[in-house]
Amino acid sequence: MYDLLDIGDEMREYVTNYRLNLYDCHAHDTFEEYHTGLRQLFEMLRYGRDREKLEKIMEANREAYSNIDSETKELLEVVAKIKIPEEYKMAEGKEERFDMCKAWADNRLEGKLDGKRETILELLEDCGKVSEDIINKIMQENDMVILTKWCKAAARSATVEEFAGQM
Repeated sequence: MYDLLDIGDEMREYVTNYRLNLYDCHAHDTFEEYHTGLRQLFEMLRYGRDREKLEKIMEANREAYSNIDSETKELLEVVAKIKIPEEYKMAEGKEERFDMCKAWADNRLEGKLDGKRETILELLEDCGKVSEDIINKIMQENDMVILTKWCKAAARSATVEEFAGQM
């Protein structure tokens, strides 16, 4: 602890020199030795930026990821900054469990919807001033088929009014 905090000689008698054991999950490729929620936490931390790898891991361990306990959920939210909304809560006796697989899939879909909405608005900005009504209508739409139709219409439209007529 002394080295970590750079404690001077005059203060050492007042501070306990605790030994710290640190674990770097990024230095590991597998976490099969863990049989608790720590496995899901370490996998999320290790592969959080590699969506493809993480999806393969989640699919291979679907039973565990679709049934995480509330402590693991809290750790994921605090340490990995992964928000799992209450809507994914499942009652299992007195213990709360959460479906991380469903949350992950819905989050990916929401990201795709957000991307499509942003593309439409960017295309429309080139056509003129976009009214709050049109912005709100685009931002509230959750149907990918409709958003794709609007995206194509925005790309073909010369004006915002022309686009509005195709909504």
